[in-house]
Amino acid sequence: MDAPSLTAAVRRELLAHPQVTEAPHRFGGIVFHLGRQELGHLHGETVADLPFPRPILDELIAGGRISPDDLVSGSDWVSLRVKRPEDVAKIVELFGLSRERAAAEAERAGDREEDQETAPEVDRRRKARWRGVLASRLTRRRRS
Repeated sequence: MDAPSLTAAVRRELLAHPQVTEAPHRFGGIVFHLGRQELGHLHGETVADLPFPRPILDELIAGGRISPDDLVSGSDWVSLRVKRPEDVAKIVELFGLSRERAAAEAERAGDREEDQETAPEVDRRRKARWRGVLASRLTRRRRS
């Protein structure tokens, strides 16, 4: 039995979500993004590279989902090779995790932006008040 197509399986997993896009990767292959955040990229049917923050990498290693040997030295990237058909399912699962993490970060960033929508008005008022205070202090010094 032939190994399932890594590219087709990852596309099925990620492109079902409308905010996920794919593009050619700068070193060949395909890169997947959610907004401006890279979810990972494929180099043909045999290699997948995915970024994760160090705490998540540590959890993945502790849970046996990846091996320390899969880490790219000195970075927060994991590089996985397809050696057996079951490796495709593992990689697809990790791409799903990458998408979920990126979506949660985008949602938190959106929440922060909503909280900051009122901030520009508050900042304008503060700046205007301080300009008034500064102007009155400068005017007093000139008179003295």
